[in-house]
Amino acid sequence: MSSPLAVPSSPASSKRSRSRDSTRSSTATSIAASVNSLAASVNFSLNPSASAPSLIIPHSSSQTSSVVGSSPLESIPYPAFLRQSKSEIHQRFIDLEWEQRNRIAQAQQAGNDPDAPASQWVRPSGDIVVARNRYANVDPYLNNRVKLQVPEGHNDYINASPIVLKSTVSGTETRFIATQGPKSDITAHIWRMLWHETASPSVIVMLTQTHESGREKCHPYYPLSLEDPTLTLNQEDEFEDGFLSTVTLVSLTEDEATRATVRELEMRNGNGEVKTVWHLLFGGWPDFLVPEGEDRTALLNLLALSNEKNEHDAHNPRTVHCSAGVGRSGTFIALDWLLQELDEGSLDDLPEDRDPIAEVVDRLRQQRMMMVQGEAQFGFLYEVLREKWRDRYWKLHPEAAGEGGLEDGAQMQHKGTSKHQSKKSKSDPDEDAHAELEAELAGADSSF
Repeated sequence: MSSPLAVPSSPASSKRSRSRDSTRSSTATSIAASVNSLAASVNFSLNPSASAPSLIIPHSSSQTSSVVGSSPLESIPYPAFLRQSKSEIHQRFIDLEWEQRNRIAQAQQAGNDPDAPASQWVRPSGDIVVARNRYANVDPYLNNRVKLQVPEGHNDYINASPIVLKSTVSGTETRFIATQGPKSDITAHIWRMLWHETASPSVIVMLTQTHESGREKCHPYYPLSLEDPTLTLNQEDEFEDGFLSTVTLVSLTEDEATRATVRELEMRNGNGEVKTVWHLLFGGWPDFLVPEGEDRTALLNLLALSNEKNEHDAHNPRTVHCSAGVGRSGTFIALDWLLQELDEGSLDDLPEDRDPIAEVVDRLRQQRMMMVQGEAQFGFLYEVLREKWRDRYWKLHPEAAGEGGLEDGAQMQHKGTSKHQSKKSKSDPDEDAHAELEAELAGADSSF
């Protein structure tokens, strides 16, 4: 029998307001100095185990965002947040990183000081949590996690977070579950979660290969082929509740438009009840980086397909995972919401000081740590939104497309990107400060 989830002595019951003024700084250098001071007073390490290594964020020029500002030759009236320079977007990311480290510091202080106010950023603890985590430094928040439906006395932990984003115009709440790629010994947990937390048809979006760079990123928790179509779950009755089930592969196709492997699955429990599950495996997204070329187009098609397979039911959570369930997963979820906002016209008349991309990333990180993990992923959101804004503007104003031409506009963006990429090797004070900041925050193991 597994023990119940350990809860820190300081419960996560109250919320603290965040002061943006206290977390913003005029330069990356001053932010780095503040973090140096914070890191000296707060220990972010988690003592990772062999079963749960730390998720390490590499820093290299290949990660740098290729976002470019609006070309002076383009007459398209981009909103202010899409006219930002590379350095301004870089600063936005630094601010978000500081916000995240500040939350972690609050939780650490609350856990170490019994007299400190409770923090909403406290994370689960205990040996079972460590054993079930793929990475030692990636957890759900204690007060915003999916709980496995198991009998009393058993541990209900799964590394998964419910995500809710509300549209500005329609007020629609779109729901997701962001989770890690399952490990081999807890494969049945994700299916238990899907059975209880999602309706039929249920959609899983898998944004990682099972192995990348010679390391396992996700255990293959689904039937691989029609030659061996049935997966039997929980034969040992881990939680002693008789929840025995099978997952059967009904069909398998390679979808050209999404470059995804699409599996139609049938999950059946011991009582004969059946749930349809669509499993969409997109492998064209390198860890920490972004899809390029045709893979980028395929990803946008994948967003649409996941909605279609979910029957456009915003209240039925789509389950999204990569390896840790934060970087690629967070970017996918943010992009889904941002494109919906664009379609509904919510981005048309924003005040000059509003940046909906930074805002949604911050909202995601308040629900699950590290969402949209790398700066390249953050910049990718601006790139895609700018492209989609331009396409939408030309569609609504075809006469404007004739002035510069759709092809000319695309060529200008490509040339701007290429020009930027050719300069990435040159020294940039902001990038040097960011490298110093990431190194300081990461620590010896990148265990926050």
